Amino acid sequence: MDLTPELEAVWAQVQEDLRGEPVASTDHVRRMAEWCVRLGPTVGADMEALLAGALLHDVGVVIDRKTHYLVGRDRAREIMSQAGVPEEKREAAVHVLESHSRYGGPEPRTLEAQVGQDADALEYLGAIGIVRAVVRGMTDGSFDGSADSFPGYIRDLLAKVESTLHTPEASRLAQSRVAFMGEFLHRLEQELAFEA
Repeated sequence: MDLTPELEAVWAQVQEDLRGEPVASTDHVRRMAEWCVRLGPTVGADMEALLAGALLHDVGVVIDRKTHYLVGRDRAREIMSQAGVPEEKREAAVHVLESHSRYGGPEPRTLEAQVGQDADALEYLGAIGIVRAVVRGMTDGSFDGSADSFPGYIRDLLAKVESTLHTPEASRLAQSRVAFMGEFLHRLEQELAFEA
C-alpha cells in the first residue's frame, strides 16, 4: 500500500495503539485499507481522506469495543494532527471512522464513508470473514464456541452485511464471498446432522 509520509505516520501510530488487539487487529486494518485502495478509485473517492479514515477506523476499540466508532473520533483527530494530515482532510476521515460500523454510528453521508463501510464489510465475508467471526464472537461473547450455534451466528452476521453495500465493485466482490460462506454453512449443517 502506497502511503504519503503523513499516512505512514498515522499507520505507525495505529499499529502501536492496536498492538495485541485480536479483533481490530492490524492485519484487519491493513486489509480494510487495501480494499479502500481498490474500491476508492472506481468511484472517484478522495483517497487521502479515505485512507486516513480506513487506517484509523478501529482505534477506538481499545477505548471501548462496543462504541469504538464513536469514542475513537478524538484519538483519530489527535493522531492525524500529530502526523500532519492536512486539516481539510481530517473531518472527512473522522466520518469514515464513525460510519464504518454496521453495529452503530451514523449513516455514511459521503462517498469516502460509503467506500469505507463497504471495505469493512468485505472483511466480514468469505474465509477471512469466518475466521474473524469466530475471533470476534469469542472475544465479545456473542458466540459461545458451539458448532451447533455457529450457523445461526453466521447467518445473523450475513444479514447485517448482505444488500447493504454502496459501491458496484464491492457488491460484485461480495457475491463470491457470500456464496463461499453459504457453501461452508451447508457443509457444516450436513456434518452436524451426520450426513457428511
